[in-house]
Amino acid sequence: MHSTYLSSQNSKSEQKPLILIVDDEPNNLHILVEGLVGDYDVRIATSGEQALAFVEKTRPDLILLDIMMPKMDGYEVCKILKAKKHTQGIPVIFVTALTEEESEEHGFALGAVDYVHKPYKLALVRARIRTHITSQGMLDRLIEKNFDLNDKLLEIELLAQELIQREEELKELSAKQKLFYQALTSTADGVVITDAEGCIIAVNPSFCRITGYCESEAINEKLHTLKNNNQSDISFDDVWHYAKKAGYWSGEIINRRKNGELYPELLTFSMVKGDKDTKVHYIGVFSDVSSLKVTQERIEYLTWHDELTGLPNRNSFLKQLDNNLQQSRSDNNYAYFMVVDIDSFHSINDGLGLLAGDTVLKEITARMKHSLCSQASIARLGGDEFAALCTLEKGVGRSRAQTLAQTHAQQLQKQLGQPFYIDEQEFSLTVSIGIYIFPREDNCDSAIETLRHCEAACYKAKENGGNRIMLFDTSFGEQAKRRFEIEQDLRKAIIQNELSLVFQSQFNHDLKIRSAEVLLRWQHPQKGFISPAEFIPIAEESDIIYDLDCWVFTHALKTLDEKSSTHPTLKLSINVSGRHFHEERFLHFVEQQLQHFSIAPERITIEIIEGTLLNHMEAAIEAVHFLCKLGVQVSIDDFGTGYSSLTYLKRLPIQELKIDKSFVLEAPFEKNDKLIIDMIVSLGRLFDLNVVAEGVEEKAHFDLFKEYPEVILQGYYLHKPEPAESWLETKPIHRH
Repeated sequence: MHSTYLSSQNSKSEQKPLILIVDDEPNNLHILVEGLVGDYDVRIATSGEQALAFVEKTRPDLILLDIMMPKMDGYEVCKILKAKKHTQGIPVIFVTALTEEESEEHGFALGAVDYVHKPYKLALVRARIRTHITSQGMLDRLIEKNFDLNDKLLEIELLAQELIQREEELKELSAKQKLFYQALTSTADGVVITDAEGCIIAVNPSFCRITGYCESEAINEKLHTLKNNNQSDISFDDVWHYAKKAGYWSGEIINRRKNGELYPELLTFSMVKGDKDTKVHYIGVFSDVSSLKVTQERIEYLTWHDELTGLPNRNSFLKQLDNNLQQSRSDNNYAYFMVVDIDSFHSINDGLGLLAGDTVLKEITARMKHSLCSQASIARLGGDEFAALCTLEKGVGRSRAQTLAQTHAQQLQKQLGQPFYIDEQEFSLTVSIGIYIFPREDNCDSAIETLRHCEAACYKAKENGGNRIMLFDTSFGEQAKRRFEIEQDLRKAIIQNELSLVFQSQFNHDLKIRSAEVLLRWQHPQKGFISPAEFIPIAEESDIIYDLDCWVFTHALKTLDEKSSTHPTLKLSINVSGRHFHEERFLHFVEQQLQHFSIAPERITIEIIEGTLLNHMEAAIEAVHFLCKLGVQVSIDDFGTGYSSLTYLKRLPIQELKIDKSFVLEAPFEKNDKLIIDMIVSLGRLFDLNVVAEGVEEKAHFDLFKEYPEVILQGYYLHKPEPAESWLETKPIHRH
């Protein structure tokens, strides 16, 4: 997104509240815009300067403001907004990854109304925006209504004073009085009018409904008496004295109903002066915001707690961890925390359903509370990842702390390994646990870095087969840091044109080029060449993989389009992640790109790995049928390495099987691998499918496939991956 702002394309956008999102990170903007554009007119600014320029021309209903931005940070932007009269009333919600209380206090002191923490929970973001827009809108409406009633009352009094000299206006006065009465009785907001001494002379039905006082009880009663809340924050006496001095007051106070119940109230209270300031009245317009407060309390709870388990969430855990880190450093007292991740939890959701998965997570919460000491703090970090934090007794050394942490982790692992029962079905789980002991000697880690280190240890435990306990080692931290940097840099690489494509040709038995597989390469400006084996798995674990696949698909089609004049029948094979292969957004993207480049669909083969089909069988079947209708070919990549099943070969209109190179590499020497190749080629013949063998790296591999003349060959023995400009100029390396 390079433009200064983005407007919703919805024709009704002008009727929606206007939200300005200020952030310099494209991915953050993408998430927030996608999550809010359905309900709001969304505009974006990518710097503080752009935001201020936008607000000068157009007043948004609310601003989502990132704190960490270059040149001018969010604090400075908020300070400027609150210093100007025409912008100081705009609600500002800070967006931040910071968890320190000082940063929040600083933001609130500058005038922010709320904080939203990263990573985003879109439901929570939407709820917070809705609450503050509702609250601000209610107050604006009360102010507007107060001014309107103020004007009407002044108009009636002026007419009344002139009535003696201008009797002909009697009818007009009567009409005005009727309109004033209708305004009082029809509004859902409470309205009260007093004389100069605060004695009530008029109330409307909503006043009676909200306060519990009937009209006869309120008339001639002192408003001070009815609104005496005995609250220390702000009393009605304060409101009265301010309005008497300044002529106007608006804000929130606590009021008391007739039955003694306290309730929050948005109130505007203004002085009305008659002709020549001889007669003074006061008008109060107010609204009961009890339900709004309940919503705000719920949002506040969800900000710091997990809704399913009731445990503290990641944000809350980071706050507590930060406090414990500081305390441990100052007291020189050891503590530990562990990250607990359920191995293959997705199999429960896939096999038993999401409700069963939720039940298991609740049971795990109960078992963790039972297994760990009462002083331990437990949190759910997200998904199937939990954490436990425990401060040890003073005087416990690092070695003893390590022993205690490992002992507690083993006890917890044993407890969580006990059978679970869902609908009379018994099953067991295993968990991987990472442990981090602090403080460390360098005392330099923040809460976020420390948590990342522990997650790295847990990830290493899973990487080693799961059902393991791993104590953090500094090498894990370096690996985790590297992964984090790769993920962040990869987001920029897509935008900054650091990626490129190479093409590895595929040949038939006569060594005539039939097609090519598209391969992605990344040349980092500082880190140099980064292998796909490193960055693709990282992309697979985040949302980047979708953008990456879209980039590859678009640029592959562009290359094919450029080669069409000289090679009109050439085909390309493009790998697609199983994470989104079956998603509607990706399928429509494929359709749009084919139309854009006017490429014959049969020239494109989309490769998906075998596991994609089994993990999302029904959705994958629909996706393959959709691509088939478009005319796109579908290939099963790495065939034979997953859970090969004749079921999906029978149900799917696929065109190709691709033998994984792990079988090809050893086939000349290993009988079993040769038998697997025999089987796959036989399946291809049986179902009339093309068969591609990758991994033809040596002459022995090439000679092996002379036995299968229909198999298409790919590998370094025949052709190394080449950039687009030299790809078709290179002949097969070996012609045997």
